[in-house]
Amino acid sequence: MKRLRPMFSYYGSKWRLSPKYPFADNEYLIEPFAGSACYSLLYWWKKVELYDLDENIYMIWDYLIHATEKEILQLPLLEPGETIPESLPIEAQTFMGFFVGKARAWPGKTMSTYNKHDKSYGCWSEAIRLRVASQLKYIRHWQIFNSSYENIENKTALWFIDPPYIGAGKYYRKSSSNIDYDHLGLWCKERLGNVIVCENLGADWLPFEVFEATRGIKKKSQEVIWRKGEE
Repeated sequence: MKRLRPMFSYYGSKWRLSPKYPFADNEYLIEPFAGSACYSLLYWWKKVELYDLDENIYMIWDYLIHATEKEILQLPLLEPGETIPESLPIEAQTFMGFFVGKARAWPGKTMSTYNKHDKSYGCWSEAIRLRVASQLKYIRHWQIFNSSYENIENKTALWFIDPPYIGAGKYYRKSSSNIDYDHLGLWCKERLGNVIVCENLGADWLPFEVFEATRGIKKKSQEVIWRKGEE
């Protein structure tokens, strides 16, 4: 099956790392902390359910699931330093706002000037616009919910649980400071099916195991995971 590329740029994205995570062939694939859902993009044909408390994330996924290719292709291109037009629907502004810079935790308004010197920087461009539009047809069956993990029905599924990390998660709009990790750990253990939980080295709210070293924009980090179920 074809692997989909990121639908928007987001802080903490698992795009490069997602192929290395375990996989189990369950009917449902559920991401309780969806973000840019790069793990689900790898297995897009599953019955994908995304959940996120951040209204911006919900808005973007709902927009992309229902938008037409024509709508995306009509979105304006921006020069470095140019601002997203306020005449656009708020959903389109929010979507483009995650592409004005690299790996953002919230949408911006003005195109990064980095893109002027480095076209591979990953900002909004004709190539990205074409890419997103061409992938819409693959996610029409996805569902997105603006809801907390506690409200998700416990059913047999492949659960990819990638919450804001205890340390680095403070940068999200719905930050790690509002998460009861002891409660989340118990909740993860109770999920039916196959479970993958992601964190950074040092987290102890589950018995995590060292997984993979990663390089972010500014520094390296050590990913750890906790698993339940069979591959």
